[in-house]
Amino acid sequence: MRDSSGREVGSTASIAREPLASSSIFGDMRNDADLVSLLTPSTETSPEDRLYELANTISNIVSSYDDPYDAFAELLQNALDAVAERSTRGEKDYVPRVQVSVDRSNRTLSVEDNGTGIAWQDHQAAVRPNYSLKRRLGQSTSRGEKGAALTFLQFGGAEFSLSSRSGGEQGWSYTLSDGRDWFEETVKLLEDGRVFDDKLGEFPVSSFSLGPLDEKDTLTQGTRASVKFIDDRLTDLLGEDYKVAFSRLEYLLRTRTGLGFMVPDDDRDRLEEWQKSLVVSITLDADDDALTPGFLYPHELAKRSGSRKASMLTSPTANSELMYDHFDKAWLKRYVPKVVGNPKHAEVIDRFDVTGYVAYAFKNDWYEEVTQQHLSLPEDAGDSSLSETLIQVNGGFLVAVKDFPTGRRKAFLHRSGAEHKSRTFVCVNLAGDYKPDYGRKNLASDAHAFVLDLCKELIAFASGKKSNLYRGTAQSTHSAKNAADALESLKEDAVRLTKRGVLLVSGEPDLRRAPATETEVVAEFLRLVAIDSLPGFHVYGLLARGMLDGYFDYTLIDKAHAFDELDRPLGVAFADGQPMKYRGQWMEFKITSDGLTDDFDRDPGQPGKKYFGQVDLLVCESVDSATDNYDILEVTSDNYEERKYYGVTHILRSATNNDHAVQVICLRSLRATIAAQVGGSPLTPVEPVEGE
Repeated sequence: MRDSSGREVGSTASIAREPLASSSIFGDMRNDADLVSLLTPSTETSPEDRLYELANTISNIVSSYDDPYDAFAELLQNALDAVAERSTRGEKDYVPRVQVSVDRSNRTLSVEDNGTGIAWQDHQAAVRPNYSLKRRLGQSTSRGEKGAALTFLQFGGAEFSLSSRSGGEQGWSYTLSDGRDWFEETVKLLEDGRVFDDKLGEFPVSSFSLGPLDEKDTLTQGTRASVKFIDDRLTDLLGEDYKVAFSRLEYLLRTRTGLGFMVPDDDRDRLEEWQKSLVVSITLDADDDALTPGFLYPHELAKRSGSRKASMLTSPTANSELMYDHFDKAWLKRYVPKVVGNPKHAEVIDRFDVTGYVAYAFKNDWYEEVTQQHLSLPEDAGDSSLSETLIQVNGGFLVAVKDFPTGRRKAFLHRSGAEHKSRTFVCVNLAGDYKPDYGRKNLASDAHAFVLDLCKELIAFASGKKSNLYRGTAQSTHSAKNAADALESLKEDAVRLTKRGVLLVSGEPDLRRAPATETEVVAEFLRLVAIDSLPGFHVYGLLARGMLDGYFDYTLIDKAHAFDELDRPLGVAFADGQPMKYRGQWMEFKITSDGLTDDFDRDPGQPGKKYFGQVDLLVCESVDSATDNYDILEVTSDNYEERKYYGVTHILRSATNNDHAVQVICLRSLRATIAAQVGGSPLTPVEPVEGE
C-alpha cells in the first residue's frame, strides 16, 4: 500500500480477533517445541494471543515486499553488511567473499559470505520478527537494521535455511519448510473467525529445526542462507541459454542489490576498503563464474551494445545517443544552483553527503531498447511482465543508501514533464545517517522534497543540452553528408514507422491507430475539421517555425451545435442566443498536455518558451490531469458554458493567471465521446513519440 505522498509502506491491516477452532491438521498449541513459541518467546501473554500477534506481524512484513526479486536484495544486503562489519575488525589478510548460487531446477537461491557470522547465543533471537542483531550489536557499517528481512525470507517462499558460525564458536543451523503455506493457512483460519475450544484448540504445525551445525558442514565463519521459491521465477527470469542467464543475473545483482555500488566508474577512492577487495562468485546451476561489483550504468550498457555514442553531460559531443554525468555537491552548485541555493536542500546535501548520477537519452525508449538488447528480452507483448519487473535502467530515479541500491526504480515525484521523464535516469546516493522511513525500498521524508526538486532541476538541465543528441531537434535527415547516409536514415525511419502500424488508409474515414507524434496530432485535428466533426474553425495555416503553431478565427452560428448533455455533449453555450465568434486565435499542438505546461515553465529566452496568456487552444492526444502550477478540468454539464469552441474537452487553468484559460481538445477524450454517440471501436494505442 502507499501513503498520501505515494511512498510504499507495509500493510497495516490487522487480522480480526476471533477464536480458532480445532482441526485434524493441527498440533497442540501448548507444545513449547513449536514455531510460535520460537518466534514469540514472551510468556506474559496467552498462546492464542501470541499466535495473533505473530500472524499480524508476519502479514505486515510479507505484504510490504511486492517485488519478485526482493529475496535477492535482502540476502545480498545481509551478506554485504556482514563482510563490511568483519572488515572493520583489523584481521590480517582478510579478504571479503560472497558466493551467489542459483539452482534453476530446484528453484533455489543461496548466498554465502565469510563475514561476522551470528553467534550461538543469538541463534534463537536471530530468526524472530523485527529482531535486529545489527542494531543491538551497534554495527556501524550496516545498511539494513529493521529486522524484517529474515521474516520475509522465512515466510515469503516455500523453504528457508540458514547456517552460521561466528569465529571459533559453535555453529548453528535453522531450516523451515512450507513456511508460506503455514503462514497463509494460519491467517486464513484467523480471518475466517474459527472458534477456540476450552483446551485452547489447535493450530497449523510447521516443519522446522534449529540446532548445532552439522559436523560435516564446511562453513568456517560467516553465514549461508537459502530460499526456495514457490514458483518458476528463476526459470522465467534466466531462460535456458547460459550466456543469457548470466547476463540477466548480473544485471539484476548490479542494479537492484547491494552489489551495485553506485560510485563513479573509475573513482576507486570513493569505495571503502572492503568494497575494493570484495570477491564475488556466481554459481549458476553447476557452472561457476565471477562478477564485478558496481552499478551497471546506462552508458556502460551503451558500450556493451555496440556503436552507441555516449558523452559527458557537461561537455557533450554532437550526435550522442546518451549524455550522462556523476554529481556531488560541487557539481550541483555549479550546474543546478537553484537546488543548492535552497537552505533546506543544502542541509540535506550536507547531512547525507549526497552524490549521484544523471543520464539523458535521445529518444523515449532508448533505455528499454538497449537493455532489452543486452538482456536478450523478447519484444513481444507476451514477455512484457519480465521486461517490466526486470528493467531498472529506465526513465525514473533510484535511491541508494551508502552506495547500495535500495529497491526498484521509482517514477519521478513531480507531475509535469512527460516528454523528458522517459529520457532521464537519476540515481540519488544518500549516506551519513540516512534511513528510509518504512523498510528498505522507500524514500525517507527527510529527503522527499529535496529529491523532488533535484530531479526536476536535473531534467531541466539535461534537456537543455538535447541539441547535441543524435537526430536531435537541431538536426534532420537532410544533414546527411551523402546518399548512403540519407538512405540509412530513411531505413531507420521506415522501421520506426512500420513498427507503429498503419495510421490512415485511402477510402477509410477514420484513423486506424491513435496519433503518436505531434505531426500526427495535427493531421487528426485537420481531418476532424475537414469532415465537420469540429465545426466553426477557419484555419489560416500552421507554422513550422514560430512562437506558436497555428492561427485561426472561429465562428459558430448554427444552434444545432448547442450543448445537450445527451445528444450534443460536445456542444457550446450560445450566450443570449448570440453566435460564437473569436478572431485572431492561436493554437498549439502537443502529444500530451504537460508538453505545453513544460513550455510555459521554461525560463525567458530558452528555446521553446511559451506564455500562458497567449495560447487560446491546445490540441493534444492525451492530458495530464494534475500538473505543477496548473489545473486541467474536464468539460461537463456543470461547466460547459466555459467552452469557446465546439469539441473542447478540457480547460487548462494557471495558478498565477486567473484572467485566462486555455481551451483543450484532447483527441482521446473527443474520440471516446464521438464513439459513444455514433458507435465505433477505440483506436489502437501507440506509445507517444516526442520530438518528431
